[in-house]
Amino acid sequence: MTIGFIGFGNMAQAIAKGLLEKQLVTHDELLFSNQSEDKRQQLMNTFNIKGTSSNQDVWDQSDIVIVAVKPYQMDEVLTGLDKTAHPFVISVAAGVTNAQLASHLKASAFLRTMPNLNSQVGEGMTAIVDNLDVEQSDLDKTKEIFKAVGEVVELPESQLGAFIALAGSSPALVFMFIDTLARAGVKYGLTKEKATKIAAQAVLGSGKTVLETAHEPWTLIDQVSSPGGVTVEGILSLLKDDFASSIIHSVDAMVEKNESMSKG
Repeated sequence: MTIGFIGFGNMAQAIAKGLLEKQLVTHDELLFSNQSEDKRQQLMNTFNIKGTSSNQDVWDQSDIVIVAVKPYQMDEVLTGLDKTAHPFVISVAAGVTNAQLASHLKASAFLRTMPNLNSQVGEGMTAIVDNLDVEQSDLDKTKEIFKAVGEVVELPESQLGAFIALAGSSPALVFMFIDTLARAGVKYGLTKEKATKIAAQAVLGSGKTVLETAHEPWTLIDQVSSPGGVTVEGILSLLKDDFASSIIHSVDAMVEKNESMSKG
């Protein structure tokens, strides 16, 4: 099975890296297009995979084509292809809807997906947007591809705004939380480097604990909070400062912004 990438930026490279590391494909089963000869040669050397200047070559030679171009480029790229060949298409372009893809492709021939930044380190969260016309085998292949860089969830397109807030944009909130914790550590004498490492590892471990235990987050909070102890004092301080409402308001703002952008 050959997987081709039309566009080979950071996200496409992360997917290719994950597929190779998980040994889901061989180097000979990956292909990408890039217009710049120098950049193409650099990427070919880095990944030890085939590169071409032609999007058409990727289309014709691949069983699955992952279209990873900028959203504004999608119509031009798909319109410019001779679609005699019929690879299965996976879009990772943010904001390009099922309706837009269907205007260029058979309804059964594509899936819209949205991976997030953390795919670059193999801990991504990818939304696969429902398409009832797609064959189960193609859906299964798509899940396998994105599980190489993290976890997947299937969602109706109507819930994608919430996904963008909870997974697509939220890493920025988490980075802000880590940085704020670290700066608080600096206040009490830690170096910024050590404080950032401590805070980041605490966030990483906490997320893993939520995913790998059967406990709800508030149950875990209770487990950490000894009566009259340090942790409960910090929790009460956050509650007093309306921490939960601040996060919800942030999500609300992101969902509203996404909706306004989608309407044009």
